[in-house]
Amino acid sequence: MTHQASRRRWARRAVPLAVGALLAGVVPSLAIQNWAYAAAGCGSQPVANNDDGFIVLGESAPLHKAPYNACGVFQTVPANTKIWTWCTIENDYGNTWIWGRIDGTQNQGWMYIEHAKQVEEAPTSNDGWCPGEAPADPDAIDGADRIVEQAPPADADDALPPADFDPATDVDTAVPTVGGAEKGVEPDADYVAPEGDEDAPDAGTSTLAAAAAALKYGKPIKRTKVIARAKNWYSRNVQYSQSAYAWDVNHGKKFRTDCSGFVSMSWALTSSRTTRTLDGVSHRINWSSLKPGDMVLRSGHHVQLFEKWANKAHTRFWLYEEGNPNSDMNHYKLYVSTAKSNGFKPWRYNKIRD
Repeated sequence: MTHQASRRRWARRAVPLAVGALLAGVVPSLAIQNWAYAAAGCGSQPVANNDDGFIVLGESAPLHKAPYNACGVFQTVPANTKIWTWCTIENDYGNTWIWGRIDGTQNQGWMYIEHAKQVEEAPTSNDGWCPGEAPADPDAIDGADRIVEQAPPADADDALPPADFDPATDVDTAVPTVGGAEKGVEPDADYVAPEGDEDAPDAGTSTLAAAAAALKYGKPIKRTKVIARAKNWYSRNVQYSQSAYAWDVNHGKKFRTDCSGFVSMSWALTSSRTTRTLDGVSHRINWSSLKPGDMVLRSGHHVQLFEKWANKAHTRFWLYEEGNPNSDMNHYKLYVSTAKSNGFKPWRYNKIRD
């Protein structure tokens, strides 16, 4: 499972457990064990081997005794080192750290995720979270915005299998892995994205791919494919424009390179819609129901693509967006409360499949 796996496993640090306080001052063993505790100089954090994934460092980085930069360091780890992931948290500052073991050694410690150039997830327990994290509370997440969800109207495509685009071009190996890095910041509360016209001339299809790929646009699509398509534009840093068009990863169709064109491309629609018309191919859902590939929309203003939850409590999430002419493609974390206060609502493409 890659970095765009179904759920982000990074959780906000819970109140330290009583047993953690009892272990204050105890340095964690560097031998493999089922349970360990980070050094208590910066606060104890329980960890467990809940993941069989790994990260690969993109630069030399310190292996810490606790999930904060101000805490002590076990050692400096060279670039390109593989670290086997045990579990992940999001600390009190909203920064993501993993507890893991350096490949080929028994050395363990905390590593800040933004030092990674590659993140592979394979949760085996507790969805990969470290122990003691507060679970998600749908009532608290949705609050007054909670709705009774209704399935989209049935159509002839419901019986079709999800479109399986050419696996040879689903992921462009020439572009770098996204990793855990954040790029961009949340837009102003009154931000209105400049968009092109939905009635603009068709951008056309590639003669090389049209025969195989064009027929699949507007059909059912898997969430993993949606995220793979989004990641491709992000990795290419496709420049924002309300009039330009760019190829999707399949080189089968061009889509307008603004915020709504990006979501249209990710969903493999037949054309580039706008923030006023994307709701025509989607339906409202609750915040607590968000899954990879859903959208967060403020009609007539802006739209973002939900990647995965950024903490176990589901109060913060990772997103992709074609931001604005100054930032182009972005990938960052946003609080649900912020999205709500800025007028955004969660939506699901009618033909997306798990």
